[in-house]
Amino acid sequence: MSHENVEAVRSAWEAFTRRENEAVFLLYDPDVEIYDVFHDRTYRGLEGVRDYFREWVSVFDALGSEVEQWIDAGDDVIAVLRSRGRGKRSGVPVEQRESHVWTLRDGKLRRLRIYRTKVEALKAVGLEE
Repeated sequence: MSHENVEAVRSAWEAFTRRENEAVFLLYDPDVEIYDVFHDRTYRGLEGVRDYFREWVSVFDALGSEVEQWIDAGDDVIAVLRSRGRGKRSGVPVEQRESHVWTLRDGKLRRLRIYRTKVEALKAVGLEE
């Protein structure tokens, strides 16, 4: 099942990068939760997902992300990302790495936990590097 989970998250990511928002929302569990460690905030439900992405894109211009590594962690999937953008107000270029831990339920994206590092993400799912 875990290979299927990786493919489900990868499909959602690819749809997201193509800006196919409605297609992506069909892949979320209605009770989805997103925990953002950078802002110590949890977003709940599909409206919470919309809020998370609205807030995220409201801060940056020329925003883009790429997955550098997919990690099959059993019931979880880790995506190691590099994100780039430019501050809307400051114009300052920003680049950051982060790791996303996705948990699926019945093939749907149920929970996303965002960590600052790959090591933190691996630890969160009980793996060590």
